[in-house]
Amino acid sequence: MKQPFCAPSEALRRVLDAAAALPRPAAETLPLDDAVGHIAAETLSARMDQPPFDRSPLDGYALHSADTAGASREAPVTLPVVMKLYAGDAPASPLPAGCAARIMTGAPLPDGADCVLMQELTDGGEDAVRLYAALKPEENVVFRGGDIAAGTVIAGAGTVLTPAHLGVLAGQGYAAVPVCKALTVGVLATGSELLAPGEAWTPGKIYDANGIQNAARLRQLGFGVRRRHCSDDPEEITGQMKELLAECDAVITSGGVSVGQKDYLPAVLEALDADLLLAGVAQKPGSPMLAGTVGGKLVFCLSGNPFAAAATLEQYAIPALLRAAGRCEEGCLLPRTTCTLTTGFSKPSKVARYLRAKAMGGSVTIPGEGSAEAHSSGSLSAMMGCNCLVELPAGSGPVAPGEEVEVLFFVQ
Repeated sequence: MKQPFCAPSEALRRVLDAAAALPRPAAETLPLDDAVGHIAAETLSARMDQPPFDRSPLDGYALHSADTAGASREAPVTLPVVMKLYAGDAPASPLPAGCAARIMTGAPLPDGADCVLMQELTDGGEDAVRLYAALKPEENVVFRGGDIAAGTVIAGAGTVLTPAHLGVLAGQGYAAVPVCKALTVGVLATGSELLAPGEAWTPGKIYDANGIQNAARLRQLGFGVRRRHCSDDPEEITGQMKELLAECDAVITSGGVSVGQKDYLPAVLEALDADLLLAGVAQKPGSPMLAGTVGGKLVFCLSGNPFAAAATLEQYAIPALLRAAGRCEEGCLLPRTTCTLTTGFSKPSKVARYLRAKAMGGSVTIPGEGSAEAHSSGSLSAMMGCNCLVELPAGSGPVAPGEEVEVLFFVQ
């Protein structure tokens, strides 16, 4: 099973390609109220122009612009008011030349009207109105289709539906939309030292933090989760993996991937006839990560060190799982930008290094004043509040406050 460690970019490419090759998730139809955060299963387009008619953006008077020529406060133009229109009304007749229509925000313009004068530039008359300003054609009009034209794509297949998407779809008369059914991911933490949260602590034991954190992150992204933990016994790990693969769409494990005497995951994958995608990534943390497919289902085996597991979950497992779940690829990738460090990091990086960090407004802060100790793979608490990874290329020296670095934001 041994393969050379691959570069981070190559590792990501391999797992994304494998995910894209899997069968597309089944579709289901959800009411708009329940569809936020789900992935559009097909392209959703505008059924009609929006707005569906020329309308007024303000309270005032719909007019023929030619009838306002020369109007000012010193020389107002007076016109009879022949109709009143509220939002939701349909004009019963065209607006005759030389007349005005009292109109409220959102109401449709009557045929013939080509402008709207705001109420504040009139005397507010009901039967007749004095106009204190002249208008040009099409002034103060929201035109039919000005927001979105019929046939325009609102959300392509693979788009994560946001509240804004749903608002636009609602405005098009959609009551429900087809979305990809959510995938279920098995989360298995391995290690004879692990206790379930709530169990009585005994010497030599630790609580399963990796399983809880990994499962919570996946749920946050809309996945269903089946979470378990088991001992280091290879037969038990294999049995648990088989059960999870039978009931889930993918499996993520933590622990047992390195070269220790109880690191059995490479052998377990071999026993499961896994098609290996990669066996190690040239980076810190998380270099011993394994990824493959078993029976057409993605499997990621992450380090048992908490931050190493969290980092590689974000970098590789989550993008691939989102791609398998139906997202378009650009929505699976960690957004990348350049930020200025407010704290430094004291160690050189022989291989690509990824540091947890907090970025905001063009600046990025490495927790723990950038000390190497705060960034050990076994440290989990420094992850709290972080929203990104700082990427230091292989061969980098220590970095100092004020330097610019590449930042990869966690996928939302």
